[in-house]
Amino acid sequence: MSTAELIYERSRTLPGERQAEALRFVDFLIARGSAASEANEWRRLLRETQSLPCVADVSETDIDREVTAVRSGA
Repeated sequence: MSTAELIYERSRTLPGERQAEALRFVDFLIARGSAASEANEWRRLLRETQSLPCVADVSETDIDREVTAVRSGA
């Protein structure tokens, strides 16, 4: 019997509120896995964009000028 089948069989013996609690826990585990996957994808994207040649040429002063220009409507 697979793990999923064991979970199903055992959860059937629980009272309704405990079944709902088990379902919330399963949803939590799914969300936690999705969040970790998404965080890894963001880290990969950050590394990739930071390695672009044009990124190395942008100074803090350049960034400040750009932000000031956008804020002033220029």
